[in-house]
Amino acid sequence: MLEKTLPLPWYVSLGAVMLLSLLLAGYELFKIFQRDFGRSLRNPNAFYLFVLNIVTASVVWWFIHHLLGVEPNILTTLVAGFTFPALLRSRFTIYRTIAPVASTNGQKSAIDEVSLKMDEMYSALQGALYKEIDLELARERASFNKQLRDTFSADQIDEHLGDIIGGLTIDADRTQWQAKLDTIRAIPDEARRHAQLANLLIQLSDRDDLKRAIRDKTLTPPL
Repeated sequence: MLEKTLPLPWYVSLGAVMLLSLLLAGYELFKIFQRDFGRSLRNPNAFYLFVLNIVTASVVWWFIHHLLGVEPNILTTLVAGFTFPALLRSRFTIYRTIAPVASTNGQKSAIDEVSLKMDEMYSALQGALYKEIDLELARERASFNKQLRDTFSADQIDEHLGDIIGGLTIDADRTQWQAKLDTIRAIPDEARRHAQLANLLIQLSDRDDLKRAIRDKTLTPPL
């Protein structure tokens, strides 16, 4: 089926794979950092993560279309661009069935060894970059948390959180966040409870609104 799909010029296929690898990197950042997605993109390590994805996806594309001899087409381009991390771990097994060159003596073991090494390097570098982004965001949240605690008491934050959670429309979300708030309320240590309440407020609020609240020293939004 792969070989009957509409063929593509190599440069179109490679360019599309690079673009798809960027989309995959962006999706992974959003999935991990969610509300902090915008700030994660501003982190220098996010740029290195995008470069890493482009380089790795391009190498995977080269393996598939040159070493394994698969003709570039729309389907192979989509698969290589969106699933290249999985392809590294699968050692390109999906493509060997349509690649005559892969049946020569020693070819499979060589591809296995190289793809596993590539997967190890890619996973290690990707994990290191994610950790650096997360550490920077954690430092920002810690600083913001202290500003909130210096400005508002635990009771003020607690009351405001109750208003926010009570106003949620989706029942499952309201139940989930209320359970988290109840768990924090049960913390006996006052300082720790105060810090956890501030963290929950950061998760549930727009950052600009909180900056305004700190500046105006009130959690009540202006009319």
